[in-house]
Amino acid sequence: MKRQDVTSREYKVMLLPDRFPGAEEEARPQVDRFWTDVGRLLEPLDIPTYGTFDRVKAHRRIRFFDTVDHSLNGRRYVFRERIDIDTDEREVTLKFRHPDRYVAQDRNMECGAEGDTKTKFEEDVKPPFVSVFSYSTTITVDADHDLAAVQHVAELFPGLHDELDGVPEDAGLSVVRDFTARELVLTGATLLLGKRDIEAECAMVIWHDDDDPATPPVAAEFSFKYGDDEEDYRGSVARDAHDVLRAIHADLGDWVHPEPSTKTMFVYG
Repeated sequence: MKRQDVTSREYKVMLLPDRFPGAEEEARPQVDRFWTDVGRLLEPLDIPTYGTFDRVKAHRRIRFFDTVDHSLNGRRYVFRERIDIDTDEREVTLKFRHPDRYVAQDRNMECGAEGDTKTKFEEDVKPPFVSVFSYSTTITVDADHDLAAVQHVAELFPGLHDELDGVPEDAGLSVVRDFTARELVLTGATLLLGKRDIEAECAMVIWHDDDDPATPPVAAEFSFKYGDDEEDYRGSVARDAHDVLRAIHADLGDWVHPEPSTKTMFVYG
């Protein structure tokens, strides 16, 4: 089994969606207020914050596909589609998640189709401090690419064949809970970690129900991440990141969701 390097460590905190009321643009002032509170919170820790969430990194529709009995998710796989709202570019991602990194990396995530692909092995960290390792591959597909059955996913990701014992390849796929998220990803803000040497990119992710994007959001998430292709992470950086996560979780109760899950868990209900 080839060892996969953790190329990114991303820390995620689910926030109370009702703190960001209204449509996407109406949420911007609240995002700024949250970031101001984070800056004040981290000042005594000597962890500076810079910038604002003034860049739209992504604006897209997101759907999850699975069988009627959730055979993929039941085996810790997630199959997700993203469509850029402005360009209509369509990409699909197969992701496997597990708390044990060696279980997570023990699979074939190669893509069996031609196109722009990207494979990542990452660590996601949730408060108070829970790690989940994810191994994923993303590929850009045509707008009319069929995703109606398990076999269509397995054709894109042949390694999936060996992981779906007992699931017929002609088993149908459908959009989980018939839900489409309208996602806004804002970036531009950073944290300085490890004696101010490492910039951690921050992001605010806000989900609206695509059927009615003018309503209040259904999910909101703050994250920050740093990475290294050779998994060369210093202790001072990790300690600062841990302290940021702990402080936000413990001391920003007016913002942090008291019963956090993940965006994927929200979709699956």
